[in-house]
Amino acid sequence: MENKIQERWTDTLPVISKKYRILLTVAIYRTGTLSYKNEVFVPTVYSRRSEARGHIKKEIKERIGNSNFFRSPRLDFDLVRYTEEASCNTFIRYTIKEE
Repeated sequence: MENKIQERWTDTLPVISKKYRILLTVAIYRTGTLSYKNEVFVPTVYSRRSEARGHIKKEIKERIGNSNFFRSPRLDFDLVRYTEEASCNTFIRYTIKEE
């Protein structure tokens, strides 16, 4: 009897489907001071957090391989590109947001 009550109760639970998006942040620091910051959502919607993580890993790998970006020593950003004078540096951060 108790099992039937539990089965009925769990059948009435709503199915919650979470959706995830990637927030891309680009920040430019000139002589150590933040001079520009822009945040934009990537248009793709993911049904699992692991899918979004996989997309971020792929994106980081491509940027490191095909551009002047490399892993950022700062904990709050994923990638960085330094100018030759090191006076204007571009930082990129990827964040997974739940909708």
